[in-house]
Amino acid sequence: MAPEITIRTGPKPGDLGTVLAMHGRFYAREYGFDERFEAHVARGLAAFAAALGEARDAPGADPGLLWLAERDGEVVGTVALTDEGAGVAQLRWFLVSPAARGAGVGRRLIRALLDHARDRDFEQVKLWTVGQLEAAAHLYLDAGFRCVERKSVQQWGQRLEELQYRLDLRGS
Repeated sequence: MAPEITIRTGPKPGDLGTVLAMHGRFYAREYGFDERFEAHVARGLAAFAAALGEARDAPGADPGLLWLAERDGEVVGTVALTDEGAGVAQLRWFLVSPAARGAGVGRRLIRALLDHARDRDFEQVKLWTVGQLEAAAHLYLDAGFRCVERKSVQQWGQRLEELQYRLDLRGS
């Protein structure tokens, strides 16, 4: 019998480094992204960590939350929600390890994130992704997101189709 996959919130010490390492390794191996992608993820995680620290000093602030899927103490999936202001949240750093795919981990992570967004009264959740991530796009569409923008870009050593998805939470 396979070990159970659990979902917990974070971050706790080391989690942000794990998210960064997972993204750097996975996207280099699977899609040929170069070190600029890892730097992009690192900048976002650094801003997230700074906002978390500021929130501890300002009661009532809610900069966002990170969810981690774990199996036998190993992180096998991640997703985060950040507050972008004006009632808009952003889904970020969504990744499920290839070894954990097909077990519903991605759906569970997205469901936890959207439940939190609704509890916090966000009006909308947005995300940016690239066209190659078809399995993730399928999960986003199943959750009610709609693709609202596409553009061709040269970044991270690749020619990519960058996509923006949005989900309106008002009335949902």
